[in-house]
Amino acid sequence: MRKLKIIEHISLDGVIQTSGPDDDFPYGDWTAPYRSPAGLRIVNELYGKTCDVLCGRRTYDMLASVLPKLPKSEMGDRLDTATKYVATHRPESLQWTPCQAIGSDLVDSVRRIKAGKGPDLIVMGSGTLISVLLENGLADEVVLLVNPIALGKGKRFFEGGSLPRGFALGSSRSLPSGILVNIYKPIPTLAEEAVSRAKLEREFEIAREVQERLFPQTFPNVAGVDLAAHCRPAQAVGGDYYDLIDIHGPSLPESGHGCERLGVAIGDISGKGMSAALLMASLHASLRGQVLSGTGDLGAKMANVNRLLYAASDSNRYATFFYAELDCASRTLHYVNGGHNPPALLRKEDGAWRVFRLADGGPVVGLLAGAVYKEQILHLLPGDVLLAFTDGISEAMNASGDEWGEDRMIAEAQARPDLNAEELLQDLFREADAFAAGAPQHDDMTLVILRL
Repeated sequence: MRKLKIIEHISLDGVIQTSGPDDDFPYGDWTAPYRSPAGLRIVNELYGKTCDVLCGRRTYDMLASVLPKLPKSEMGDRLDTATKYVATHRPESLQWTPCQAIGSDLVDSVRRIKAGKGPDLIVMGSGTLISVLLENGLADEVVLLVNPIALGKGKRFFEGGSLPRGFALGSSRSLPSGILVNIYKPIPTLAEEAVSRAKLEREFEIAREVQERLFPQTFPNVAGVDLAAHCRPAQAVGGDYYDLIDIHGPSLPESGHGCERLGVAIGDISGKGMSAALLMASLHASLRGQVLSGTGDLGAKMANVNRLLYAASDSNRYATFFYAELDCASRTLHYVNGGHNPPALLRKEDGAWRVFRLADGGPVVGLLAGAVYKEQILHLLPGDVLLAFTDGISEAMNASGDEWGEDRMIAEAQARPDLNAEELLQDLFREADAFAAGAPQHDDMTLVILRL
């Protein structure tokens, strides 16, 4: 994004007009008595080593006629080599190159120019153009060189009818000649802030819709296995991830009912908001690529996911991640836990509950390039319930800062043995919300349930 700077000499009473070759302005170049080597150095700094120019046709014609007659200078060379973007209805007669005529839609054209690559854009002269730029929020910086003189007549920086607008003073310095160099940043108007906020909200809404499509839209059909899963982000988009993948081997067609293996994934990206959502999408793609590439040791697959995520993220970004594959025929669960909250397998034996925590595997993914992971195995039995969750639900917090906790979550699941997977999922979310008692949700909440 290119910065657009307005740089103008201005009198104490707001006049910016200087005489051109064909006008009757009586005061000529009234800034001449106040120019100095110190002022020239500052102006050169403001223009930068390279710049492009945005101006009206009158300013363009005046510069084109005057510059060739002046002694060679750093400023003259800079303007001569700069691309001149000119607001004009007569593009065919532009001869001072490089130049480009601005389209009939001035505001849209300037937005496109700013969005492109290149040096800063300097606006000089062209009072009418300046008014349009300010009214449409296109100026990033306004530099006023305030000369110690009042002229009483001439075109002013703000003519009558200008919209109200505030400016924040970034810096001010004085020159020995009496000129004040004031650098301002325009403060967005309420209308501009509303437009910007609406645009940002729409972008987040699009991101939310895209992220929702990354979650399974339908769950695999596995005989004897009841599935439920849900993610409730704390913000418009979140960093929690879950997946349920129907993995078909060569003996089963993709369109067939049932599966050979069922992939179960849950993860929690460090951080929140848009950056976490982007890394979540990367994790989704990395896992799907590994899982659908064929059979193999889950430790090796997790190591590949880790390397892919490490390459795609900053050094301080990572994810806790649990991935398992259920052999649909033998009911054997192969899993790897990459630093995630250990899922709980609830099993009732002789009227008492046993809880198996699936904790082993390796470190978080995306943090250490060469991390090693080891596959674990557990055989499941009819009646087993697997709870995989992120800490947003187990650490749901009330106004006093107390956490619901994993023990309460597991006890609630044990107290509801007759609920199916979806009913149990809804019940656990209700209980977590009841404990929070209206306190704001501080983290993404995700829960995956398998009941055999």
